[in-house]
Amino acid sequence: MNVYVLDTSSIIGGFVPALSGAELVTVREVLDEAKALGTKLEFETALMAGKIKILEASKESLEKVRKIVAKTGDRVSDTDIGLLALALDLKPRGAALVTDDYAIQNLALSLDIPFRQAMMPGIKKRFEWVAVCPACKKVYPAGVQECQSCGTKLRRRPKV
Repeated sequence: MNVYVLDTSSIIGGFVPALSGAELVTVREVLDEAKALGTKLEFETALMAGKIKILEASKESLEKVRKIVAKTGDRVSDTDIGLLALALDLKPRGAALVTDDYAIQNLALSLDIPFRQAMMPGIKKRFEWVAVCPACKKVYPAGVQECQSCGTKLRRRPKV
């Protein structure tokens, strides 16, 4: 891989930038998350040394990722959507995501974006999610919160 797109989990998980030999990039929101999680010093040092670059994803890629998120039903943050969109933009340059987040990995598979893990084992297969009523067993698209028949709060499960 020529480019690694770093998620916060890769920084927390101890991904060693100096050993990768690749260009390292991320989105600004990861810096904000790193500050909140106490990994700020290590991350900012890598930024100041020019080892990691902050980039922005294109609007087209952001929109494409949002459509896939709506289709799969994965629960991800705006930061995660930005990372996936950036990786999609950089895919022609050989980009891969570095993340231990299973939802991001699932979406990366759906978008045909290569990924690698920092510490945890990666996912084995791709999922789409649905919402199911535990009372009457009606199935709804992911994102629906309440059963339209009986009013019970829905639970999320993988689509069969």
